[in-house]
Amino acid sequence: MAADSPLNRRIHPRYRLVPMYTVVTARRTGDRSGLPRLTGHIYDISAGGARIELDEPLEPGESIAVLLNLPGAVPDLKAQGSVVWVSDPADDPGPRRIAFRFTGFPDRSDHDRLMKFLVCGAGHCAA
Repeated sequence: MAADSPLNRRIHPRYRLVPMYTVVTARRTGDRSGLPRLTGHIYDISAGGARIELDEPLEPGESIAVLLNLPGAVPDLKAQGSVVWVSDPADDPGPRRIAFRFTGFPDRSDHDRLMKFLVCGAGHCAA
C-alpha cells in the first residue's frame, strides 16, 4: 500500500521484529479480576505504537499496560496503550493480532529507551 494512501494513517515508520525473540506481557488497565496477564509476541513497533499477538483478544478502545521485551533494551520497557485494531477471527484463526497506540509511559526513561531503540534501526546501534 502506498504511503500516501488514505488507508495508511501511520505517521511513524514501523520496524519489523522477529516475534520469537520479542515478548510482550499485557494486562487490561484497571483489571482487578485476578485474571492472568496476557503474554505474546511483538511483530512491529514504532514511536506511536506496536502490533502484537496474544492468545486472547482484546477489544478496540481497551486501555492496556504492557511490558515490552525488545532486543538490546534492558530492562524491559513499560508503557500504556489503547487498542486500535484486532484481527478478524474469520481471517486469522488462533492467536489474535492486535495493534495499539502508546498513550503514556510510567517513566521518562522507558520512552527515551524506546526512542533510542527506534533511532538505532530497531536496536542495531552499538552499545
